[in-house]
Amino acid sequence: SNYAHILTYVSPRLDSFAPAMINLPLLSNFNSTERESFIPADVILPLLPRFNSSALTKPKAWTLNVLNGTEERKSIVCYCAKCGSTSISNELYEIIFGKPWDYNGPPWVQAMDSKRWKGLAKKVKTGDFGKKLSFAVVRDPKERLMSAFRSKVGCQGSVNIQDRNKNVPELLRLAGLPQKVASKPLHSSGLCLNETVYLQALFMIHERALQGNLDIHFIPQHLHCFRYAPPSNWTVVTTVGSSKARCDLELVVLGKSSGVNCSLIKTHSTNNKARTSETLSTIDKARLDAITREEYEIFGSYLD
Repeated sequence: SNYAHILTYVSPRLDSFAPAMINLPLLSNFNSTERESFIPADVILPLLPRFNSSALTKPKAWTLNVLNGTEERKSIVCYCAKCGSTSISNELYEIIFGKPWDYNGPPWVQAMDSKRWKGLAKKVKTGDFGKKLSFAVVRDPKERLMSAFRSKVGCQGSVNIQDRNKNVPELLRLAGLPQKVASKPLHSSGLCLNETVYLQALFMIHERALQGNLDIHFIPQHLHCFRYAPPSNWTVVTTVGSSKARCDLELVVLGKSSGVNCSLIKTHSTNNKARTSETLSTIDKARLDAITREEYEIFGSYLD
């Protein structure tokens, strides 16, 4: 049977809580983009288990060593994939070297341990988190996951096909789902996912407490920059869209800021415009809520 997950229906009126047991299909129609539309108005999924910490990989963050007069100033910069990494890396390079990144081809600007950064950046040691000047970038969790869907596993639009060919089988494997639940792209080879299967796979991965094994584009943000130090222990926690993000970055890295042109220039690796979850079905919204609940609890107050 494709039916599972007993959910609780919560009445829109908080004073008239009306639990009802509903059998929901995990995947209503294999290889279909049909959305499940029969679910009551509000569905709240049960709390997901905590992640298995032993499965986590070390977060990718950078210790910068920049001369400030005659002294070396050390700081930590961390940002997740799909959080504006291209924008931050480009701006950071210009802040440090006084000129734009003008290289073509790999290693890309995000590879701060490449020779193009002239040895100024090194991967952060675990014990340094929360102990140095630091700058972390976050993004609205729902926007980030849906942006990752469109560019990394989706069937239409500006999708990175090479990434999709790697990500789709891996997501299905971690979720314990067969490949027959995936779809076939119209104009390319390999497999792709529709929104329902994508969110179901992520939900099942979280149910198995395997979110620490997810690719960097899907791993929860609190398991990345904030794994070893909570947001309150960072000097600056901001978003790429903040009106003063660039000036905050200058202050952390250089110890001073020009105070002008303080917003970041947004340069993304794809042309997909970030969209919210407004078009999702009710059950897909419930899955997305459940997947991102912990992220909002941990750093929601830092979002724009």
